[in-house]
Amino acid sequence: MAVAGVVAAQPSRPPPPPPAETSPKSAASEEPPPINVPTPAPIAVPPISEKEVAPAPPPAQVVTKAPGVPVRRARYDVAVIEALDKVTAESLRFEAAVGRPVRYKSLIFTVKACERSAPDEPIQDSIAYLTIDSQPRPAPGKPELSPRQAFKGWMFASSPSLHPLEHPVYAAWLVSCRAAAPVSAPAR
Repeated sequence: MAVAGVVAAQPSRPPPPPPAETSPKSAASEEPPPINVPTPAPIAVPPISEKEVAPAPPPAQVVTKAPGVPVRRARYDVAVIEALDKVTAESLRFEAAVGRPVRYKSLIFTVKACERSAPDEPIQDSIAYLTIDSQPRPAPGKPELSPRQAFKGWMFASSPSLHPLEHPVYAAWLVSCRAAAPVSAPAR
């Protein structure tokens, strides 16, 4: 009896809708026909008077150089370099004169040229051409090992990652170029 009460309490299903008659035209196309929309007429723009137009600015005066005569970069005789030992996190900023090798731990830096960009260049930068050789110090009683080239090329102070020293233990980059300090007169 309880089961009969549950069955009787449920709503009855609505009767199925009567089958619709399909016309051959609607059966083939379920989309409505396209609507024709007329193209709007163009909008007339009022004419601009001469008073409303601002005069064009005068052409900028261009300073021309003689063709084929570039401004030369200034050459310096000392490069300021910073080196980092990646193992001990020790860094050292030192100066290397052009043409004289300088040793930092097992690296030997030789600066071939150091220059700053010319005044007409868009970016002011220091640029140095150098070679870096890796040559560990010999153990006592052992022969000196031959140097192995670790880097050769131009380094740029403004973008040290452009041509970096790729070494597993050391990193080095150019800081700037400068002129050597003037020689002081000897004391009398």
